Amino acid sequence: MNVYRLDPIEPGHPAWRFSDEKDTVWACAPTAKRARELVAAKSGFAKHGAEGDQSPWQDEAVTSCVLQPTMSLMSPETVVREDGSLVDF
Repeated sequence: MNVYRLDPIEPGHPAWRFSDEKDTVWACAPTAKRARELVAAKSGFAKHGAEGDQSPWQDEAVTSCVLQPTMSLMSPETVVREDGSLVDF
């Protein structure tokens, strides 16, 4: 399973107001697309955002998503903050 690092690159984007997570996270997923979906789902966006809005975690112009080949100790479908705590909604 791959680990991806997701970093906000446009913190002033209006979509961030709907996300509980606004800082760098790592996601364990088979693809970058799934990593973005996973973080979007666990960031609280679904409960705060309006129907039809796109999570900032899924927008390539707002958030980077880079494979971290040296990281492999995460369980599949998990999201972790910089301090090591799990993101789980």
